[in-house]
Amino acid sequence: MNRTMPTATFYTHVSDRHRFACRLAQRAVQSGIRVLVWASDADEAAALDTRLWSFEAVSFLPHEIWHTNTAYPNDIPLVIASSPSLPIIGDDVTVLNLSPDFWCDAPSTPARVLEIVSANLEELAEARERFKAYKQQHFAIEHHNMQGKA
Repeated sequence: MNRTMPTATFYTHVSDRHRFACRLAQRAVQSGIRVLVWASDADEAAALDTRLWSFEAVSFLPHEIWHTNTAYPNDIPLVIASSPSLPIIGDDVTVLNLSPDFWCDAPSTPARVLEIVSANLEELAEARERFKAYKQQHFAIEHHNMQGKA
């Protein structure tokens, strides 16, 4: 298979990670991109599910929570999930990572990973480690400092 280099895009110093994740997911889905929002745990997945239902009063973003022991829902453009282990997903799915997990070590490497990081020092330190790991796994790296912007 002749596939292009996977890309990891870091959005750092984000003031409200969940709101930013909702907006980023909405833009991606409107562009025809399938998105997996990868939460750090089931509580965060539930909070994101609630946030997606209410974050914009004038639009609707179809989504569902995916239980990773079932088949990936191919008919839904936006899926939210969390699990102790990274699942196998199609390479046409963009991962919006809100967890400390390293998607470069997933059983199937996504073509694109979006990393949303707050200004919290612990989160920034974890993000630096993921940045190094993605670079070592030959991901193209992009970085957007959102300080004062989002």
